[in-house]
Amino acid sequence: MRVLRRTLVLGAAGALMVTLAPAGTAAAHGKDLGREVLGAQDGWAAAEGGTTGGAAADPANAVHVSTWEEFRAALGGNGARGDTTPRIVYVHGVLDAQRRAADGTVDCASYEVEGFDMADYIAAYDPAVWGTETEPSGPLEDARAASAAVQNAQVRQYVGSNVTIVGVGRDAGIVGAALTVRGSDNVVIRNLRLSDTYDCFTAWDPTDGDAGAWNAAYDNLWLAESTHVWVDHNTFDDGQNPPEALPTVYGQKFEVHDGLLDITNSADLVTVSWNEFRNHDKTNLIGSSNSRVADRGRLRITFHHNLWEDIGQRAPRVRYGDVHVYNNWYVVSDPESYYYSWGVGVEAEIVADNNFVQLAAGVDPAAFVEDWRGAALDGTGVDESGTLVTSGRSWPRRTSLVEAHNAAADPDIPTTVSWTPSYVERIDPTVAVPVLVKVKAGSGRLR
Repeated sequence: MRVLRRTLVLGAAGALMVTLAPAGTAAAHGKDLGREVLGAQDGWAAAEGGTTGGAAADPANAVHVSTWEEFRAALGGNGARGDTTPRIVYVHGVLDAQRRAADGTVDCASYEVEGFDMADYIAAYDPAVWGTETEPSGPLEDARAASAAVQNAQVRQYVGSNVTIVGVGRDAGIVGAALTVRGSDNVVIRNLRLSDTYDCFTAWDPTDGDAGAWNAAYDNLWLAESTHVWVDHNTFDDGQNPPEALPTVYGQKFEVHDGLLDITNSADLVTVSWNEFRNHDKTNLIGSSNSRVADRGRLRITFHHNLWEDIGQRAPRVRYGDVHVYNNWYVVSDPESYYYSWGVGVEAEIVADNNFVQLAAGVDPAAFVEDWRGAALDGTGVDESGTLVTSGRSWPRRTSLVEAHNAAADPDIPTTVSWTPSYVERIDPTVAVPVLVKVKAGSGRLR
């Protein structure tokens, strides 16, 4: 006997209809994306047993969802972290994790505890009042943290082990969620637009950098203490709150987002393929801190056939990891908002093959690489080959971005590493990368 599931869909005239299809299928026709597994050579997530996600899920745990509440329940709700039940979650339409005001903006007031108001917070911790030597403290800071905990309970959802989350169709996505894979193994996330994880209670730190900074708490997707994760054919962005729309407070951007996809806390064996990262500042952080030596031997990550367009920095920024970055397309059209792309941190060893870099006129290729090693110069390097760079309207030219950096700055970043990529399905010619990525990368591409 076949098990049938009901699907709610919108007809051509907008009428709500119910259709029946075999349970576990992503659509009434075509292949079942929920049962697809990572290729045997497709990046670091293919190593040491590979990545299959929820492909072995029972039909009862292959669930179709169309609301944030249904999505959370399908993953195991509050018990999802640490759960190992094979699951497939098919996402239909756009799920909204946030509470909303009548005008569609995030209803920050609904998360506030008694005693907190952001205007009061800004007035109290103005550097002219509070100073610049210590972080905020006291009842108002406590109320901010308590309010943040209320929002966190609403928007953060953990993903357990042996799980596949896949968007169905062209418009599947999740808005406002802090999707978190922590302490899990064998996870697949595909074909989703993950957008605008807005932090209502971003925190001021006057000691961060030379002039202080506003630091938000949420990544669109965060991988930590997890292994065998495949992130494929997704679009990551800031939605209704792009960087240029954010105000300035104390002379610094009032940042309400953290990373788009951060991979930290000894995560390992990750493949990030065919994604778009758009119009965001701090995009991809690899590694937690310079002092976290537990990350040695971990953070083995592959980025291939991704687009980074008009991001500020971290594409990616790496500490400790062995990271393969190949066949990616970088587009920088706004010199004013651009900082760097490849961040070389403590004991980072990056292999960069056949990447296509498209720079606006006035962007120095030497700025593409940033040296974050500090005094810890040993054990780092970028082995770069096949890079093509355009500047303004120029034709692509074979360019070593690491050598351009080294010619402009001291000390040099080494151009050799101690490892060789073993898990590679193919490396395409660099000249073909923009067309391949434009046609195939991002959400809504998989059928």
